[in-house]
Amino acid sequence: MKKNKLFVIAIIAFSTVLLGLAFGLSTIKTVVAVRRPVNFPAPFQKDPALTVEGITLGQKLFDDVSLSKNGKLACASCHNQTDGYSSAGIKINEGVNDQILGTRNTPALMNLQWKHSYFRDGRETKLQNTAVNAFTSPAEMGETMDNVVKKLNQSPIYRQHFKTIFGIDTIKAKDLTGAIEQYLLSLVSANSRYDQLVVKQKDTFSPDEKEGLLLFKEKCASCHATDLFSDESLRNIGTAAADDPVKKFKVPSLRNVEVSGPYLHDGRFSTLEEVLSFYASGVKKAPGLDPLMQQHGQTGIPLTAAEQKKIILFLKTLTDHAFINKTTLQ
Repeated sequence: MKKNKLFVIAIIAFSTVLLGLAFGLSTIKTVVAVRRPVNFPAPFQKDPALTVEGITLGQKLFDDVSLSKNGKLACASCHNQTDGYSSAGIKINEGVNDQILGTRNTPALMNLQWKHSYFRDGRETKLQNTAVNAFTSPAEMGETMDNVVKKLNQSPIYRQHFKTIFGIDTIKAKDLTGAIEQYLLSLVSANSRYDQLVVKQKDTFSPDEKEGLLLFKEKCASCHATDLFSDESLRNIGTAAADDPVKKFKVPSLRNVEVSGPYLHDGRFSTLEEVLSFYASGVKKAPGLDPLMQQHGQTGIPLTAAEQKKIILFLKTLTDHAFINKTTLQ
């Protein structure tokens, strides 16, 4: 009998230890460093610290259509992974109200820790606030932050997620946008054929692609600088509408540009061929036109038809198939 009691006590003690371990493990955060590719400059944004759990929750929120006003639109509805987190083939995305249309093409999302500002016009410097814009813009998800937060607090699943990951009982707007920010910062694209060439010296380039790279460095790299392929500047290249108060737009990264068209701030060009043709012969002299677009007594960038083709061949080497098709954290 005494042995049986000791055995029961031992089982209870062991079970208690297991429960304690299970609880402890459930609150452990697996901190991960955002990958810094060796050919990238130092990141501009260094906070917040990222965790696997925070990133995973951020992705769940990014994909959740229920957070929009009509329950049909998520952040991921316009930022599709296979399109480099843009909307391939769509000039301007529709929001929850088809009577209210925006004026900007959906930008691709990647390598955001190296960005100094966000949106096509660079008007926002805090990544968290881009999520607020998506939730509340009448041309996008059309909600209020109060309603979005209310939905989250009414969800036992979300309340448990936020409790486990962030240790909070009541979800606030900053908690929601903070989780989405973690997910966005995890989107690092640096595994294209170009990266394999410059990092691993794995040369799979054709002669025309190599010539395209040289032409790109000569003709385009003043703005599409470093291996991020953007100098983060705002420039007037003569594409703003006459009634648009914004005349300068951010130089976009050209990574995954093959899959993220249409192009320019308003999605006016469907193909890379149209873009290169515009730079070669479509830029018109106008007040405020960027100095790089008017050199040696002419506007635009002098490019022959053959040079344009080779540059486009090079641009396609920037497609990161591992990134646009990934199923796990990089």
